[in-house]
Amino acid sequence: MRERTHYDRAYFDKWYRHPRHRVKSPLDIARQIRFVVSAAEYLLERPVRRVLDVGAGEGNWLAPLRKMRPAAKYYGVKLS
Repeated sequence: MRERTHYDRAYFDKWYRHPRHRVKSPLDIARQIRFVVSAAEYLLERPVRRVLDVGAGEGNWLAPLRKMRPAAKYYGVKLS
């Protein structure tokens, strides 16, 4: 049986903030947001007005999204 992960401060410090362990750097996140927003706008044929971030964690998309689309509404959901 698999051990349960505890989503505490130590978990987020390691996987979101520690330069050696984090999954994505702030530059990677900003690049990913530019790609996702651009692809969505291409398909929608209009600017993005609302963003639903499922699995938001600490909401790392919010700040870069605000720079790219200041008027967009952001909804972050974290199930854990």
